[in-house]
Amino acid sequence: MVTLDREDIDALAVRVAELLEQRQARSTVPLVDAAEIARRFGTDRAWVYSHADELGAVKLGTGPKARLRFDPQIVLERVENRSKSEGRKSTRKRAKSKRSRNRNTARLLPIKGSGIS
Repeated sequence: MVTLDREDIDALAVRVAELLEQRQARSTVPLVDAAEIARRFGTDRAWVYSHADELGAVKLGTGPKARLRFDPQIVLERVENRSKSEGRKSTRKRAKSKRSRNRNTARLLPIKGSGIS
C-alpha cells in the first residue's frame, strides 16, 4: 500500500493540470485542408493527397471520400524529417557513384587518324 502526504498530492495535482493544459493547447490547433497545406509548402493538392498518411492527415468521417485535414505543425515536422532523410540518401548515392567511376582504369583504344594513342 502506498500512502501520499499532502505535498505528494499537491505535486500530482500540479502535474495533472500541466498535462491537461498541454493536451488542450494541442487540441485547439486549427486543422487545415489540403489546399492550405499545398499553399504553405509550395506544392499542389495532388501531392498533399498522395502523401496524406506521411503528413499525418486526420480523416473526418469514415467513407471512402471522407475529407482530410492536417495539423500544419505536424506537417512541418514530417516534411523536415523527410528532407533530412532524403539528404542522407542522396549523399550516399553520390559517394557511391564517385567510387565506381574511380575503379574504371581501363585504357581506351586509340582513335584512328587522331594522333592520340
